[in-house]
Formats: sequence, C-alpha cells, structure tokens
Amino acid sequence: MRILLAVTSSISAYKTPMLVSMLKKQGHEIICAVTKNAQNMVGVKALETMSSNHVITDIWQEDDVLRHININKETDILLIAPADANIIGKIANGICDDAISTIACAYTKKKYFAPAMNTHMWLNKATQKNVKYMIEELEYELIEPESGNMACNDKGVGRLAELETIIKKITSNDNKYQNIKFTITSGATKEWIDPIRYITNNSSGKMGASIYEEIVSNGGISTYIEGEVNTNLNIHSNDKKIKVDTTKQLQEAVLNELDNTDILIMAAAPLDFRPAVSYDKKVKKQNLNSIELIENDDILASTKDKKKKGTLIVSFAAETAETDDELKNYAVDKMNRKNADMIVANKIKDAIGKDTNKITIFFRDGRYKSYPILSKKECAKEIVSIAVEEWKNKQQL
Repeated sequence: MRILLAVTSSISAYKTPMLVSMLKKQGHEIICAVTKNAQNMVGVKALETMSSNHVITDIWQEDDVLRHININKETDILLIAPADANIIGKIANGICDDAISTIACAYTKKKYFAPAMNTHMWLNKATQKNVKYMIEELEYELIEPESGNMACNDKGVGRLAELETIIKKITSNDNKYQNIKFTITSGATKEWIDPIRYITNNSSGKMGASIYEEIVSNGGISTYIEGEVNTNLNIHSNDKKIKVDTTKQLQEAVLNELDNTDILIMAAAPLDFRPAVSYDKKVKKQNLNSIELIENDDILASTKDKKKKGTLIVSFAAETAETDDELKNYAVDKMNRKNADMIVANKIKDAIGKDTNKITIFFRDGRYKSYPILSKKECAKEIVSIAVEEWKNKQQL
C-alpha cells in the first residue's frame, strides 16, 4: 500500500520516523509531508532517510507544480498523524494555506487522522465540532487519541494513539481482496469515421476508476482496461493497465484477460454500433450525406464460452428509464441476455458526468438491492464488496 503520511506540529511528531520504519517493514511505501511548524518537532532528513522518499514541505518548492493534486494519484491513503488542532480546523473549514491542508482539500481516496494535543485543546468545542465535520462530511476515519500523561504534565485524553494501533487501523482491511484477480473496464469507446472524426458517448470513466481504487486499496490484483476517460488514472505497480480505443479493441483486451480473471467488472460504456466504412482520409462534408452503422459484437456475450469456470461477471446498465419498474425490466433483461451474474443499474440522469450515482444491483436469482444517492466512491465500495461475496459463493457450487 502507498501511504501519504502528513505530519503536523504536535510534540508526538517525534514518533513519526519510527512509524515510517514500522510501516516500511510491512512492505508499504511511504511519502511524508510536513508542515513548517512540525519541522520544529521532527527532522525532515530523518523522515527522508526512513521513507527513502523526498519529503514534501512546501508545494511551491516542488518540481511538480500540481504536486498537491497528483499526490492523490500516487498514493492509496492519506494518514495525518499526528493531527494537531490547527490542521483539523483548516481541513474542516476548507482552508488551504500550507502543503498538508492543500493536499487534503484535493484528496479523494481513503483518509485517516490521528489527533494529538493537550486534553483541553482536544475537548474544546470548536475542535470537537471540526472533528465531527471531518468524520461525517469529509469521510475521514478517526484514530482516537488515548488517555494518559501529557508532555505538558497534564493528564487526560489527547495522547497520540499507540503506533501499533494506528498501523492496525489503516491496514486492517488493506488485504481483504488479496489473491482475487479482477479485470475492470472503464470509460467510453470510439468508432472512427475518418482520421479526425469519430462517434462516442459521454461516459466519464469515474465509476470504473472508483472501482479500481476500491480494489487496489484493499489488496486486490487488477487489470484496468481504459477507454476514453475524463481523468487519467495511475495504476499500482503490481497491476496492469491496457489503453483501448475502439469497441473491438476493448473486446480483444477483455477476452485476452479472461483466463486470469476471477471477477470481471464491465463498467465501460462501449458503443453498440460503428460506421460501416472508416475512411483513410478526411471526408469532405459535401461527400458525406449519411453514415451507415453496423452492429458491434456484444462483448459480454462473447465471454460466455471463453471464461473459466467460477468467473463472476458484473454488468452495468445505464438507462433512460422513467420509473424504477422500467429500470428493473431493462436491467434484468440485459443481465439475462448477456449471461451476467449481477448487474448494476442506474438512470442516466443520476450518473453520467457526475460524482454521485443512485444504483440498484440485480441478481440472477431475483434478488435486488437498492441504494440512495451515494458518491461513486461509496458505490464502488458496495459493488466490489457484493461482487466478492457473490464470487465466493459461486466457488462453493
């Protein structure tokens, strides 16, 4: 797992080189970020030595001017430890005036914070309000401070949690999908009319990217097959990324990966049709009065006789349905025709181009599970968890 460790100005910061060492011994990669004030508590050189990575101290001094954004792609979780009252207040109120608060504002993956401060500061109503907001609204997981003697000789709640407790918290689920092999498809395909014109759809690839990130953060092994997407996704070194353009290329990539796939998650939006003729040179508009379309192969249908026994197939259905019953009819029919094990259905108006979705998951045996509006990250968590459970059940048949 790739961990971004953000260190703020609590006296407990002196413990962070040991935290880095313990995490490194477990095989994790660590990148540290340190506030200006935290440098009075812990040496940057110590963190660089223990982590074997450059320490971020000032985003204006980074070679990458978008480091505060791109670090989100390079790591799997953000751990703020120790988290002082200042950084908690900044993050809760959207203030971005140093490296850590700016990184936190742009971070979209799993986020943890381990507070450490004087007990009166911890129990301060403003601090408690900000902590509550970080948990409930910003989706941070709290690693609660412990009770004991403080460096200032006070006694009470506010001590940094034991390092073993922090490590157990952030790694407790990171291997729950270990040894399960996933293939995920994402984004839209293109079908070319001539060298500069093509037809496509407006799939953003956000759902597929969220599914990949959920899998990789929990130890799964993935092949990520990517069509046209809004944002490029960096892949973990243990995984494979295949870039495709047309529906045919997507089909070939999926079929080539089937022998090495336990769970196939078809979150991409391939085009059902392509131009009957694709021209080598740009066609003048006066010579193109109409475009004849022919049907592409059905990718999922083509997997039926090539997938290995026990492979679970997850399909998706984005429909212009007006009612829930209409959505169900479309989805169940598609699932049965494509011989999928489960299908994730939604109304197009609820998802395309958005960071949220409202999904219903249907199963071959007639079960279904509906969800309220969730972030695509939350949807991904539900989809992957259910897919793994269904796959495990399938192995017992």
